[in-house]
Amino acid sequence: MMEQKLKERLVGAAVLVAIAVIFIPIILNDSQETESISGSNIPEKPETNFNSRIIPVMENDEKALLNTIESESIGSEENQNKIEQDIIAEKLVSDNDKIADDISAKKEAIEDEVKVDVGLSAWIVQLGSFTDEDNAQSLNEKLRKAGYPAFVEPLKKNGKISYRVRVGPEIKRSEADLLLKNLKDKMNLDGIVVTYP
Repeated sequence: MMEQKLKERLVGAAVLVAIAVIFIPIILNDSQETESISGSNIPEKPETNFNSRIIPVMENDEKALLNTIESESIGSEENQNKIEQDIIAEKLVSDNDKIADDISAKKEAIEDEVKVDVGLSAWIVQLGSFTDEDNAQSLNEKLRKAGYPAFVEPLKKNGKISYRVRVGPEIKRSEADLLLKNLKDKMNLDGIVVTYP
């Protein structure tokens, strides 16, 4: 049940982030271009065949490098198209990896934030359950005067109300156990550690 709510919140957060990434630049872009493009600063395609593939140069292998360059058919259209496709495919893979890393980082940040907000439960020490509210309030006052964060919580069960005296809450179970030990040692009170709320 809790995992389903977490998944729903993560999906909702991812959708909101995607919507923000798409629409915020559109909304914030006030300068609309009214002029048409009349020219380009892109140089014209060279008349000679050009190979844009990068070949790593090794100090001891210059002759092998020259032989490799001479043996390849740089001028063929098929070779150039294949090289261009390889470059585009590498860029797409690189971009997809970068996007996946960004999404992963955002997902971890959202999960950390959701862990803080969702399903947070604490621990309290319950020292007694009284049918008389005055008895519960008396113990509560005694604990508060001793400096403990005590409170009285009413519980209605089978048409009857009982008043539980509790101390806490503590985030970690170990801290609640330590609080119970402290209450036993200093106040001579026995109780149980339970989840809260």
